[in-house]
Amino acid sequence: MRGFNPVAALQELLESCRVLVEGATDGTGFFVAPGFVVSCAHVAGVEAGLPARVRWNDQSYEAVVLAASADAPERSSALYAFPDLAVVKLLDPPEGHPCVWLDMARPLQGTELTAVGFTDTLQACAAAPRRVRLTAGGRTAQASGQLVELVDGEINPGLSGGPVLNHTSAGVCGVVKATRLEDTTMGGFAVPVDALRLIDPEVYRTVVENHDRFHQSDPRWRMLSDRMEQTHVGEVSEGAFDRHFLGLLSALPDSHDAGRSHSAAFLAVAAPGTPLPERPMLAHRDVYTELTALLPPPDGELPYELAFCADLARELAGVPAGVSGAVTELRDQVLIDAGRLGLGDAVRARLAGGRVPARRPSVIGRVRHSLRDRSLYHVMAWRFRSPHDIVPGASESSALPLREALVLLSDLLAQQIVLMGDTPQRRGLIELILPREVLDEDFADWRLWPEFEYWSLGRKYDLVVRPLERHEAPYLHAAWEERWRHLEGKRVGEALVCVCGRDRQRQAALDALFNNDPALAALTLAGSPRQSPVADAYMVALTSGVPMMLWRRGSVPGPPVCGSPCGIPGRDACPAPGFLTQAREFLSDTPRDDVPDRICALRNDAEIEAEDEGHIGEHVVLLWDDPSRRIPRTPLAPAAPVEEGQPVE
Repeated sequence: MRGFNPVAALQELLESCRVLVEGATDGTGFFVAPGFVVSCAHVAGVEAGLPARVRWNDQSYEAVVLAASADAPERSSALYAFPDLAVVKLLDPPEGHPCVWLDMARPLQGTELTAVGFTDTLQACAAAPRRVRLTAGGRTAQASGQLVELVDGEINPGLSGGPVLNHTSAGVCGVVKATRLEDTTMGGFAVPVDALRLIDPEVYRTVVENHDRFHQSDPRWRMLSDRMEQTHVGEVSEGAFDRHFLGLLSALPDSHDAGRSHSAAFLAVAAPGTPLPERPMLAHRDVYTELTALLPPPDGELPYELAFCADLARELAGVPAGVSGAVTELRDQVLIDAGRLGLGDAVRARLAGGRVPARRPSVIGRVRHSLRDRSLYHVMAWRFRSPHDIVPGASESSALPLREALVLLSDLLAQQIVLMGDTPQRRGLIELILPREVLDEDFADWRLWPEFEYWSLGRKYDLVVRPLERHEAPYLHAAWEERWRHLEGKRVGEALVCVCGRDRQRQAALDALFNNDPALAALTLAGSPRQSPVADAYMVALTSGVPMMLWRRGSVPGPPVCGSPCGIPGRDACPAPGFLTQAREFLSDTPRDDVPDRICALRNDAEIEAEDEGHIGEHVVLLWDDPSRRIPRTPLAPAAPVEEGQPVE
């Protein structure tokens, strides 16, 4: 049994949409919406209101030219003036006739095409149906527009006004206009269908809205298009999503002042500096299709067309009840499609009216133990733009003693910071993923550029540390993500509590507290996590998913850090003046995502006020661990075996 061929089936459906148009001359046309036919103006007539006849399935129907492009008053060319298109309306159309799917994108050179129309080659029949296989060539300029070249096939005069099917997009991308040379296979020319936007705007809007609504309810063309674009069984093609969105957009209200409003909608979502399209945008579908033709945005950002649909759903939220269902359906589909792409949070923010800022660029450096010898370390660095755009700076290093590893890390950071794209308006973020024993290194005071000895890493950039142990243990990630969400929208100063590991803060009690309180997500440590008993409390917080911690580098519990008996965090947290009190004060109005900026400012304040030894910005360390900013997981690498008797640094 032969397999089903969706291209052949779509060619047959294309032929069933073909009509014979008898107007200014005889030629071809095709159904684009119920009762509406597109053809060439030189076939149907160049003036609105002219009568015509349309023949389909051996039946003749009275029709009228609804809109057409005019011919040039003084033609020096044998061809009618661009765009040479007309829309014909049947006065009493047949029920149930099919319609083509319009593809507003111009075919790429070399694309396989099919054109259908009529021919008088067989003298026994003056209008015999014809199908011809063609290839898209280049483009030929005509006054006011460009024609698509059709090559590798014969274009006879009876094909004028016929549809051109793009085998790649599974849509009709052009209208046959002229032959290059009769009775040869030199091909001819077609008008791209987006040139319909150059005829009467109201007629165009009526036609495309009825076209999209028809295909929303009639599955014939849609099903075959999906099969042509499908590369794996069960997948949904991008074209299928586009067709569904265009059907939803056709049910939404539009303004008569469309040229300006649609241009504004396009510019609101396109990348800065994007020029307006060549053709006027007269309907929601034009904005959508023009946005899909742009280079896609960076990974991790909303596709432009999806952002446009989200904006429409938000702006039309208060429309009358008659169309509110269509708006709700559009909103739901936007959420579904964004979820499919892993961009649910971004689209929800846009639907709520908030513009989602581009993610902060950062350099991520990592130091981790060797699998074979934990006294040795591997170093690697990345440039991070989004979860889908993470560029490694170099291959991971061989196993090195700690001091050599940190020297290498400083070199890698300097190289990657130059490439990061830091700007004065938005400082880059420096993120260091480190094992616990390295967290208290004085990274903030590192001078990466010796020629500027006053430049310190922690005062020039937003510097944070992150725990290696959590990044290497996927089973800890769920609690981490949950506590991070609990900090969203909160002032961090109000969320801070103190942990010191003393008295009732033994590990089992702390673990029980974290288990019962998922909102406990921001801590000040009463000393360095390298020092007991804070080290024990730190590990409980780490494994419980706490994403934000502050401490003074090198400090130990007791005065002047704390100076007060401590209880379980959240019950009777340390009330005495000290690090917690200062942290709460300086972060009182700071949201979660702005904490790195605030800590950088505090480091600079401490340098300005150098005589104030107790300033919080002096020796402050920020652990700020955003779960969305992860690096690809790689296996631990073993160190080279150590020979017996060889010293280990």
